[in-house]
Amino acid sequence: MSKVKNAYKEIEGVVGSDYITDKDFMKAAYSRNVDPAFPDRWADMIVRPESTEEVSEIVKIANKYKIHMVPRGGGADLVGGSVTEGGILVDLTRMNKIIEINETDFYCVVETGITWGNLISQLHSKGLTTGVLGPGSGFSATIGGGLSNSTAGFGSTKYGLVPDICLGVEVVLPNPQGTIIRTGAAANKYAKPFCRYGVAPDFTGLFMGDVGSMGIKTKAFLKLYPETPFKAQRYYMLHKNDYNKVYELMNKLRKEIRDGLHDVLVVPLIVVQLLAGMIESKPTKRPRLKGPVFSIMVEAMDERILDIYLEKVHEIMKEDARPFEWQEVDTEARLSKDWKFELKYAYNYFNKYISIAPPKISCTTCHKIPISDLSKIAQQSAEFENKHRNELPLGSISLFATVIFLLPNGNCVIVGGFNADNVDEQREKSMELWHKKLRHQVKYGGVHYWLGEAISQSIVEADAYTPEFLKFFKDMKKTVDPNFLLSPKKFHMYSYDHDISTHIVKEKE
Repeated sequence: MSKVKNAYKEIEGVVGSDYITDKDFMKAAYSRNVDPAFPDRWADMIVRPESTEEVSEIVKIANKYKIHMVPRGGGADLVGGSVTEGGILVDLTRMNKIIEINETDFYCVVETGITWGNLISQLHSKGLTTGVLGPGSGFSATIGGGLSNSTAGFGSTKYGLVPDICLGVEVVLPNPQGTIIRTGAAANKYAKPFCRYGVAPDFTGLFMGDVGSMGIKTKAFLKLYPETPFKAQRYYMLHKNDYNKVYELMNKLRKEIRDGLHDVLVVPLIVVQLLAGMIESKPTKRPRLKGPVFSIMVEAMDERILDIYLEKVHEIMKEDARPFEWQEVDTEARLSKDWKFELKYAYNYFNKYISIAPPKISCTTCHKIPISDLSKIAQQSAEFENKHRNELPLGSISLFATVIFLLPNGNCVIVGGFNADNVDEQREKSMELWHKKLRHQVKYGGVHYWLGEAISQSIVEADAYTPEFLKFFKDMKKTVDPNFLLSPKKFHMYSYDHDISTHIVKEKE
């Protein structure tokens, strides 16, 4: 009997026959991300554990037979992070319980397989929130995926990235013992999981943004905030297409609105024009589209304070922009005065910017830059697009940004990339250009998240890491994963003896 069959039989004894499968139709269902560039990749088996202890037993068996593992949350990944060729795919979505909501000390304890939509719905019923509500796919995306990808999402302008609200995790290390540890205050067996720092070095950070390469997160301890009852949304269109002005206004909004600023999202002019061209319910009058559109959301605990914030926003924007309504391009759009917050909005507002021209899907290049670099980087990106335009798959669109999203301090997320068809004949060409575009962004100082295989490998290829850092990275991973079984291929790591520097790409001038 092969080692895979032996491992299957032993894992079946841990989780039960209903929660493990090697049937082809199930492996096919788990074989692809949302992106258009990776081919189907079939695991040897799909396992759905129900507890941390079951995950630990699975890890022990994987080490016994030297079979690699990849953890998976909701599977809405766009960069090759939650599938595997061969090995064990560990689907954590059965681990979906809320263990504690502490309404007085403002934290919660949840299993990492719970979706953001499920958790936030239950928190909102108690007048609480996590602040940042996870990725735009939050009706299906899990807490663990958000932590593993350092996700930005609704609320990130005020509350930051998902790891910024994390107080610690319970994690199974991928070692032969399947060791279970807790980080943050929970590392103190006498303490509640109410804070992150001070008990020991911040080992929580090892598992944030690790794309499932350092351990399998099974529980998360998250900050809570009182849900703010008053929110309002306003839109402004700049008088001209000027990224320097976008930076100046972002900077001013951050300085002067501060805690009232919930989200600032900027839709570039070209995207507004593309969306206007695709909408069916067009107005009879041709819209005046001159510049990017700012979407500004403010919040307050008192409606009078909300009104002050709205007045201040208008004062900041009035010289360089005009009030805008999406009804100018879509007669079915809701007016901003009628806007009400709902989770459907929070988990749908990014979708049209990821798939700008359905049914094509984006080879996404989401990354962060300082807001003061916006104009310079937009120009560098335009030069890259012109140089490589002939390399695009047939009928595809490549954009520096489909949306720009302000984060809590002086940086922003650039959601961009190029779209392609999810067909075999375009995959190789799409993958080559995708990596090339990512390397270009790394070299102008872009800091990516949502790393998966595509982006983590491209950072290595761009020669971003020093040899000292790579050695430290390998040493840390070898400590927790001595048999190199968890999430291979990410960061071009194939073994501890493999020379990662062989993957550095020298670009042609």
